[in-house]
Parts: sequence; structure tokens; C-alpha cells
Amino acid sequence: MRQIGTLPEEQALRFADYLLTRGITSRVEEAAEGCAIWIHREEQLDQARDELRAFETDPDSTQYVDARKEAEAVRRRQREIEREHARKTVNLRGRLARGGLHAGPLTRGLVITCVALFVVQWLVFRDNLLSPLANALYFTEWGVTPDRQLANRGLAPLFEGQIWRLVTPTLLHGGPLHLFFNMYMLTVLGGVVESRRGTAEFAILVLTSAVLSDLTQFFLPDMFTIPTARFGDAPFVGMSGVLYGLFGYAWMRGRYDPASGLILHPQTVVWLLAWLVICAFNLLGPIANTAHVAGLLAGIGFAFASMWRDGVFR
Repeated sequence: MRQIGTLPEEQALRFADYLLTRGITSRVEEAAEGCAIWIHREEQLDQARDELRAFETDPDSTQYVDARKEAEAVRRRQREIEREHARKTVNLRGRLARGGLHAGPLTRGLVITCVALFVVQWLVFRDNLLSPLANALYFTEWGVTPDRQLANRGLAPLFEGQIWRLVTPTLLHGGPLHLFFNMYMLTVLGGVVESRRGTAEFAILVLTSAVLSDLTQFFLPDMFTIPTARFGDAPFVGMSGVLYGLFGYAWMRGRYDPASGLILHPQTVVWLLAWLVICAFNLLGPIANTAHVAGLLAGIGFAFASMWRDGVFR
């Protein structure tokens, strides 16, 4: 931002209005003598200086006096654009406090199911890792060997027809904080995606992210965890893979198709990508990091497929 000169206050405001009608944004500030005119963009300096020299020769010219009305119209359009952008921008920070959560029927159903399963697992089965409920919903069936080691049956339960296991690990959670954080994120991201893209597309995205993240986590459990933080083979649970699928989908749709209404705030993008890296160190205990990455890639792929279907790239 550069200063190009000073004018009496009334003339400075009139000149700023005129500049705006010419596509030049400026700022007027009080100075020692009158008001200083500051130009925002360096590449517009020469044009602004030329306009200032012309203005100083006849500041009461009709073209300058009449510029106010046109400048107000320009400002109104800018405010409308900013409001529309803000309406479409998803910012997780403070969203609960603003009352901005409007979950659709499937999002609410998923939250209720996850909470109900958590309550039953903790109150009825005392958080038993191998309770009948948990073992029926894990990706595979787990047991304890004679030497007290965890062991699983691999893909046998799936081949026996228990195909729900491809999805149901996402409905279980390992603790109150795990549940709260995931349900908050699901309500925010899921609520926005479902309300703006429809329940059908949201359901397909959730299923796709769940299946791909669970399969990848089962076959490559430590691929995205640093070697010194690996915990070995164990049951994995949580909605995180799906959440990163929703994030990847909303991120790409907002970037390449703003009309979708899924523009993520830059802070939200940075925060979720940073969390992806932090989790690789397992500082909070065992985390299904492969599911996170697989879910993110699934969501990104789903976004591009849906945009191609909708003709965004044509």
C-alpha cells in the first residue's frame, strides 16, 4: 500500500469514490494537512497518480461529484459478495457458539447411533475390548491366545457374510473425548455436506470413506505412523476416516466448485492437515492413522468424481 498525495477531507472522499468506480481501491486517512490517499495495489499506482493530477485541476467536475452514487453501488455489490462467501464458508472455530450446526437426518442418525453404542459398551460391558457387542462390530473378530496375546480371524468373518464389518468399526469409539471430538466434527462437516449436497450423496460418501479407510487400516495398519510410535496389531475404531473423507470432499469441492457452498475456511484446512501429521506420532495413544489418510484420499477422489458428473470441468 502506497500513499500518492493529500487532499482536503471532502475532496479526498470524493476522489476515493471516483477511484473505486475505476476499479482502484484506496484508503483515506487523516494527515497533518488534510487527508492522505493510500492505494492498496502497487500495480495501480501510476494510474492512480494520473487520476489524481487530473482531479486536482478540476475537483468539482461533474464526473467526480456524480461518482459517489456509483461508488455506493460498487460497495453494496462487494458487501453482498462478502456475505455470500461468508455464508458458504465452513469454519469449525466457534461454530457451536454461533449456533451454526444444522445436522441433516443421516448425520443425526449417525451421531445417535455412535452415542448409543458407546453408552452400551461402557455401561453394560464395562468397556470390555472383546465384549460381544464390540467383537460383532470390529472389522474382524478378535480373541486371546493361550499366551494372552491378541489375535484375529483375518478376513474370515467377511467371507462368512458379515459384510457389515466393512463399515461398523466407524460407529465405535474408544473413550469420551474420542467420541465427543468425532461427533462434533461429524455434526459440523456432515451437517454442511448433507444439507448442501443432499442426503443421498452424503450417504454414498460416508459409505465409500468408511469402507476404504477400514480396509486400508486393516491391511496397512502402521503405514502412516512413525516407527517408534507403533503399537502393533489391535482393533481399530472411530469415525475419523469418514471425517477426513468429508474434509477431503468439502475441501476440493470448495476449491474447484465454489457454487457448491462447501468453501472451507483456510484455518480449518490448515488445522485438519496439521492434525493429520500430529497423529502420526501417536502422542494420545493408538490412532488409526492409515484410516485418516485413506479417508482423505477417498473424499478427494469422490469430490473430483462428483464434479466431473456435475459438469464442473466441462
